[in-house]
Amino acid sequence: MSKKLRVGFDFDGVIAYNPLRVLRKPGNYIMNRILGKGVLDYYPEASHSKTIWKLLHKTSLFPAPGFTTLKKLLHENKIEGYIITGRYSLLENDLHHWLVKHNSEHLFKKIYINRNNLNPAIFKESMIEKLKLDHYVEDNWDVVRHLNGKSDDPKSSIKTDIHWIYNIIDHFIPYKNKHPHLSSFLKTIINSNSD
Repeated sequence: MSKKLRVGFDFDGVIAYNPLRVLRKPGNYIMNRILGKGVLDYYPEASHSKTIWKLLHKTSLFPAPGFTTLKKLLHENKIEGYIITGRYSLLENDLHHWLVKHNSEHLFKKIYINRNNLNPAIFKESMIEKLKLDHYVEDNWDVVRHLNGKSDDPKSSIKTDIHWIYNIIDHFIPYKNKHPHLSSFLKTIINSNSD
């Protein structure tokens, strides 16, 4: 690689494969109908809601396809990697446990967690703007749309290429930087950054 790229990664659905992510679209629809707000605007306040939220995120069990390649690129200092996750503070310990279990916690330059429990899209926007990343990889289409709108806005300081890891339900949506999994994204940036 000719230039060391600064790359941000969402966690659930990007670094950790989450089979339940295919239910995000119908889940978002149901939440809007019942609660009047979607997933990005929902914070679990009650203890039972927090328990359910934690259980749902436990489904991010396995490393995503390409995770071994990512670890190698980080270990060899070929990319500067950041985790920027919309996970609320109540999931912080789970995130660190997963990273330790998969020997990857210290490979990233920095891990940013949504400790103030902001709307995940707003949190990610602020971190991407602050870090001035070359690329950011996200699996939530609503977040991608939000960030891509900012990166295309001449008044915005976000000049980051926003990449999307799609799933089987929304694969038909046209988008220039879309990938079926992490491995595909990594191949893209390796090939585009080669001499």
